[in-house]
Amino acid sequence: MSTPTYFQKYLKQGSLFFFAVIASCAVFAQCPTSFGIYYWGGQLNGVDSAHIIPTAKKLADSLGVKTIRLALISNDDQVYKKGGPCLTGMNLTAIASRPDFNAIITDPQFSTVIITAYDWTSFGDCNTQNFLDSTFYTPSNTAAIELEYTNLANYLKQFTSKKFIISNWEGDNAVYCGAAYYYPNCATAPAGLVGFRKWMMARAAGINAAGAANVKVGIEFCNIHSLEAAGKPSVLDNVIPGVYSDYYLYSSYESINVSAIQMSKDIDFIRNKLAGFGKDSSMLMIGEMGFGRSNWGNAAAPDSLQGIINVVKQKRIPYAIAWVLIDSPTNFGAFDSTQVITSLGTIIKNSACQTAPTGIESFKKTLSMQLAPNPGKENVELLFSEPLDQEALIEIRSVSGQLVYTEYPKSTGEKSRLLTLKNIPSGMYFVRVILTDGSESTLKMIVSP
Repeated sequence: MSTPTYFQKYLKQGSLFFFAVIASCAVFAQCPTSFGIYYWGGQLNGVDSAHIIPTAKKLADSLGVKTIRLALISNDDQVYKKGGPCLTGMNLTAIASRPDFNAIITDPQFSTVIITAYDWTSFGDCNTQNFLDSTFYTPSNTAAIELEYTNLANYLKQFTSKKFIISNWEGDNAVYCGAAYYYPNCATAPAGLVGFRKWMMARAAGINAAGAANVKVGIEFCNIHSLEAAGKPSVLDNVIPGVYSDYYLYSSYESINVSAIQMSKDIDFIRNKLAGFGKDSSMLMIGEMGFGRSNWGNAAAPDSLQGIINVVKQKRIPYAIAWVLIDSPTNFGAFDSTQVITSLGTIIKNSACQTAPTGIESFKKTLSMQLAPNPGKENVELLFSEPLDQEALIEIRSVSGQLVYTEYPKSTGEKSRLLTLKNIPSGMYFVRVILTDGSESTLKMIVSP
């Protein structure tokens, strides 16, 4: 049987997922970039703490954006509710399902929700950054981290009309004591990079274990020049090559604070690096961009933002997130503290993708499957809960995203597929099944020594 035409581009590109190919094409056909807004705290005059989040959701809706980014973390109420308590004893699923945050997550306007997630296992007391401590990753702690992200992905996958990207906050700044741009003598760096890498691996393993086609793995970095110039390790160079991720988020202040021209050059710079690592460079997105009116001036800030937006469109970046929904102390907001839209908000509103891209948010089939045995050694059988009514392409990838095995499409009606593992080294892998309608599912697999 010849390979169907809808898989030909996939097979030529090798390292690209078929689903990513059709998703990218669908986005580019209607809206090169989906511009979104980051909702991270801010002040609203005259609004009590119980109504801040619902009011902010209405403001985000009024911008017309179809992508929103928010944080799920133990200090959420301290940030979002004007100084509430640390949310100890909770977990990611509990905060995601809380009515106020859940109303944002399930809002029909937002087809893509990007979540800055910090699990309670490694950051449950609002203070201790265990995720940077390489010694923290005992088997039990690692399993607990994975489980927390699996549970979150299982909760989110029920909202099948949406895409979720689970990421972190500016990885380089996290490692370098909040100031990677200046590469200070940070006591936790570069040793913290080892812990950060383990954290990223555990997160990806947990998310992928849920087999949620609409829940994706992201990793955010923020430094591409100053650390490299100082001979210091960075997330881009020293973490991303060895971990699995679907999206690569660049918090772009190191570029945009120079010029739009620099931003254009840096996008090319990052994409070239990603391609060199064997990653899908088309999945680079802008995790943060923005200008403060009090820093740049009421005219310069929106003009500068518009210049960056133009570059991002030209470079066909799939998602770009503007900082921030409600004014921070330096006036980055799309709305000021009186809920009036700002000059920056007007630029964002005019740039929002008004037409929902097709082919991304619709996952036509829930694919249920299991591996037996797992762990396996030489052969593992992939069992489907019901005979497939579509042809299926199967991949096995390492935790770093390297493609180690491909099974080409076979005819419909399959109930199982035998996978030969004798040439695959022992370790943890992800088995991904991709159907011709773009549906997909992923399982974690252990190959025994």
